[in-house]
Amino acid sequence: MKYLNNFLLLTALLFLYQQAEAQKIRSEDNSLNSGKVQWLPQQISAGDVPFGKPVSFDFEVKNVSSENLMLLQVRSSCFCTSAEFSKQPVAPGQSTIIKVTYDGAREGDFYRIVTVLTNFDTSQSVPLAITGKVMPEVQLSSSRNE
Repeated sequence: MKYLNNFLLLTALLFLYQQAEAQKIRSEDNSLNSGKVQWLPQQISAGDVPFGKPVSFDFEVKNVSSENLMLLQVRSSCFCTSAEFSKQPVAPGQSTIIKVTYDGAREGDFYRIVTVLTNFDTSQSVPLAITGKVMPEVQLSSSRNE
């Protein structure tokens, strides 16, 4: 019985570890952007977010190649997340910003991804992520003086 309990405990711990790791973006870039573009950072933790308050984060994209970098497309994984970016060429050694905004309209944990397509790899996008937790909506109680 003791061995069964230990086995079940170990299985549960491995499952929880796997779930935690599944919420992280792999830091290696397997696209043709590798060695040409630095994503600073590739994932941002927003922490606790007030309900209904949009939060924005800046992802720096640095061109470490000898050619101009073009951000061709930045797409959101859902309507609750938007991204703003410049379509101007980024010269070698220079950086640009992708501003990602999450609307905070749903309570609970969130994991939102925007994908970035560049001129260095037009067939494989690179994911950028924001994670966090939208806190419960605060309900104001009304009291009547009678």
